[in-house]
Amino acid sequence: MDRRSVFFFSQPGGDNTPQVIQVVRSRIREGDITKILVASESGRLALEFKKELPKQTVVCVTYDRETRRMYKKPELLKKKLAASGITIVDTVKEPLTRGLVFRNWWRGRNIVLPGESADLFWMTLICVGGHGLRTAVEIVFMAVEAQVVQTGEKVLSVAGTGRGADSALVMKASKFEDAVGRHPLSRMKIEEILAMPKETEWRGYG
Repeated sequence: MDRRSVFFFSQPGGDNTPQVIQVVRSRIREGDITKILVASESGRLALEFKKELPKQTVVCVTYDRETRRMYKKPELLKKKLAASGITIVDTVKEPLTRGLVFRNWWRGRNIVLPGESADLFWMTLICVGGHGLRTAVEIVFMAVEAQVVQTGEKVLSVAGTGRGADSALVMKASKFEDAVGRHPLSRMKIEEILAMPKETEWRGYG
């Protein structure tokens, strides 16, 4: 049996960032995780984690150029990220609108869910842990697609609601198309939730 600290925040949002850094620092000391993935629009949050954990491999997972332009997101601090030794994933589209293969175990068959139906996957993650937890899962898929993380690799993933960090988890990485799919050994697995808010801010999910 493992024992470790978990932070449960009263409210989501960036005010929780210092506590998320604290729990990530504590978990990383165990030595079995080599990559910290950070969801960061501008790169500032990834830079903050690298500053606090300079010896760790930090990966900034962010919007691709088209999405950044479409939604008028802030400019990515690419030079600062590169100078700090942070790996950047900015060429992969978010998998939010993609279809998903779902293994219907009680009927013993695979069901292909179109993007609109597959959104239930993301909604379920938000119901469990909020937008930060959902995004922390999402960026693992993106890092795998960018070949920065290998399938089956255990990574620590950090994200937030709106800005900063309020969620952190340890996850066995998978491809998005295999997340709940045909082969049990290829599926995603959230192994540990290290931090999450108790309340959910339903941004865009009204």
